[in-house]
Amino acid sequence: MKTFFITGTDTGVGKTIVAGIIAAAMRARRLKVGVMKPAETGCREKRGDLLPSDAIFLKKASGSDLPLDIICPYRFSEALAPAVAAKRAGRKIDLRVIERNFEHIRAESDIVLVEGAGGVMVPFSGRKLYLDLAAELGLPLIIVARAGLGTINHTLLTVAAARARKIKISAIILNQGRKNKGDAASLTNPEAVKDYSGIKAVYSLQFIAGIKKNPALLKKGADILLSQGFLA
Repeated sequence: MKTFFITGTDTGVGKTIVAGIIAAAMRARRLKVGVMKPAETGCREKRGDLLPSDAIFLKKASGSDLPLDIICPYRFSEALAPAVAAKRAGRKIDLRVIERNFEHIRAESDIVLVEGAGGVMVPFSGRKLYLDLAAELGLPLIIVARAGLGTINHTLLTVAAARARKIKISAIILNQGRKNKGDAASLTNPEAVKDYSGIKAVYSLQFIAGIKKNPALLKKGADILLSQGFLA
């Protein structure tokens, strides 16, 4: 059994897409993949229901047959940190529900990918951060960062925060965006991140346009990761 907590160095780094690519890569290794998005904000309302688009994407990418309510038990309409969105909605995120759902998913899977929101210091429930959730569930991190300029600082800060809580870091994935495709920073940052973090499991993921609208492109991303020996 392998379990991972997928976090970003910031919002908008492509964390959900990378999580989907990882799910596709593990399926290519003939593993049964479980996914979880404990809380999703910024959900669109349809016929009285809040639709968690990230969780829906992860469910499709993983091929999971578990109900969406197990995968994503907490959904909010406002695009805010989950703890803030919950407070404004007059609700409370119960960590016991998260733990129970996680154990359910783990029992049904060979590998489980739990995706946070934003970075590890984002407020999750009450005074607890996503860093606390990863620690309490005992999950090593896969850090998703931008490939371009600025990522060294953000990545090293995330690494430092995890190490302060004695949380293992399994991998760092530098995700290339459309704007920084092939620039000097994205070409040199993988080695710089390795050198300054001391983490050798650093991977680069090239930009793939339209992947969220066309899940068939997940295989292309999975092939890129697997060709680099990701989690081998």
